[in-house]
Amino acid sequence: MLSKTDIQTYRKMLQNARTPEEAVMMEQLRAITQNIPALYLMLVIAVIALGSTFLQQAPDVLTIGVPTVFVLLGAIRLLIWHHGQKGMLHPEKVQRKLLQVELLTSLLFASLGLWVWALLPYASDQERLYLSFFTAFTGASSTICGISRPRLVGMCLFLTLSVFCILFFDPDEQFYYFATAQIAVTYLVFFLASQSYKRRLAQSVVLLNRLNAENRRASELADTNQSMALTDMLTGLPNRRKFFQDVDAAYNPKTDKRTPVVGLIDLDGFKPINDVFGHTAGDAVLIETAKRLRRVLGEDASVARLGGDEFAYILPKSVSQKDVKRIAQRIVNAMSEPVRLPNKDTSRVSASVGYSSRAFPVKSARDLMEQADFALFRAKEHKIGRAVEFSAVHAESQMREAVIHQAMKKADLDAELRLVFQPIVNSTDGEVTRCEALARWDSPELGSVPPLEFVSIAEKMGMTQQLTRVVVRKALAHLRDWPELASMSVNLSAQDIISRETSDALVAIILTEPEEVRRRLVLEVTESSLLNDMEEARHNLMKFRFLGLKIALDDFGTGYSSLRYLQDLEFDIVKIDRSFGAAIDSTARGLGLVATIQHLCRSLNIECIIEGIETRQQLEVARSAGCRFVQGYLYSAPMEAKDVRAYFAREKRFPGYRELLQDANRDVA
Repeated sequence: MLSKTDIQTYRKMLQNARTPEEAVMMEQLRAITQNIPALYLMLVIAVIALGSTFLQQAPDVLTIGVPTVFVLLGAIRLLIWHHGQKGMLHPEKVQRKLLQVELLTSLLFASLGLWVWALLPYASDQERLYLSFFTAFTGASSTICGISRPRLVGMCLFLTLSVFCILFFDPDEQFYYFATAQIAVTYLVFFLASQSYKRRLAQSVVLLNRLNAENRRASELADTNQSMALTDMLTGLPNRRKFFQDVDAAYNPKTDKRTPVVGLIDLDGFKPINDVFGHTAGDAVLIETAKRLRRVLGEDASVARLGGDEFAYILPKSVSQKDVKRIAQRIVNAMSEPVRLPNKDTSRVSASVGYSSRAFPVKSARDLMEQADFALFRAKEHKIGRAVEFSAVHAESQMREAVIHQAMKKADLDAELRLVFQPIVNSTDGEVTRCEALARWDSPELGSVPPLEFVSIAEKMGMTQQLTRVVVRKALAHLRDWPELASMSVNLSAQDIISRETSDALVAIILTEPEEVRRRLVLEVTESSLLNDMEEARHNLMKFRFLGLKIALDDFGTGYSSLRYLQDLEFDIVKIDRSFGAAIDSTARGLGLVATIQHLCRSLNIECIIEGIETRQQLEVARSAGCRFVQGYLYSAPMEAKDVRAYFAREKRFPGYRELLQDANRDVA
């Protein structure tokens, strides 16, 4: 396996090499130089052993002097090698270096041949055999260290064979004929192996070059995905995800004595513009709103579009309280100015603004967001086009969360929680084989509590595990009662997906059901739920996959590493986020993105569902993008169990998309 250092070296090498041949040449030298210490260690031991063999017979200059000189030259060579490692990434230097290696190798082999020749007169018959062994095998084995360069190997083997034949071949001895033939064939095999090694080396360099190019493209795609994930496609402002990141970064309660101000903006009268003038006009209003907010807030403040007609801003801690109020009112005034629509008409919208207060202590920056949210609700409740600061009255409203939390802790969720179901429709023929289960809580103490309210509180309080277990049990009970074709998806929260305790408990519940029931259960996870602990999420999801359940990736297209999730976790179903469905008929870019996601899913054999389809026009555009399975209020709001069962039993069906479009054309006519 290649180390990180090797890969970095390869990358630098490929960047500097102008041609594949230069890249191969550079890699040849790198491979040779890595073997230099082992080569010299082997030769030093062999030379010392040979010199020691002739200590009592040959002159000291041959038995001691030559080995000593060789050891010194070897040490010098190793020092030069050690200090020359960093300069091997430039083709011109590498070429000169290889020529030096070939020249030095030739001199080395010639010198060893002369030394063996000088020792021959002092050798007995047994020692003569040792000298022939030294010449034939020590020289040949040394070429293994240069196996990446066939020319160097061939030159060394030719010199070695030549020296062997000149010094030891005896035409009167039959043994030497066979020995020479065997050595020659062995040398030929060495040379052919060297050529094969070079070919594989060239292939690996080419493949690595391609891999680097693919990695660069993947990195660019990841950067693009991340930028898109943090940017609103229509206005170019940061989106909800990026804004929450900015909010978290804006205030540290441990170090900041003064808080920034977080404001939320909601356009009043925006929906009628969409309904009367169309989505193009609505988009123009949103784009103009973004421009005006940038102009009013200036460069020091952060502004973002959270979705729909909702915007947000952050004022830095340096802004005075007087300026905070003045800026909020300036936003209201700027939004009340007429807007020029694409059809040359003009229209007006107003803006309600809610912003946080510095009069209340907060534990985190998210508390400022909650304050702004409360204040915005009051602004819209009392008067259109008004700026409201979070107040003591609003603080009392926050107490409701605590009340709901307490009621939830005491609740008998098995009795109080019920499920409703939103069908997922095959728009081609209007048939339904799957639905999404949605929880509803009817508290005897508080009455019907909105799901957004109790689910968000459950997530904050760490109670989603209890909710999920109840929902899964009830979902399985419905599946037992429904036709065999029916399947149901259940949402897992971020806490569920990284909790082994919860996953084990769910596995135990699911295992009580026969295979034909449990295999119809689909578990939905969002991209954001995978961010906290990817490995733990993978481990827990595999438990469900082993039971035969399908796994769906919800809200696809809104996270950081969507492609990575599809590759690593092998999802069965992808649900395109409702924001794409809602905007698909308003921008060509939105249509292109949906079509791209649909094509990606088809190529990976993943079922694709688009959410948020509420109009016939959106359905028509979604169909043109290749989407067949849709979910949204165009077909149905969440239904009771008995109502959705009728669709599973084929007692009812929704109109196919052609029928819907024909009805729409008749309505227009």
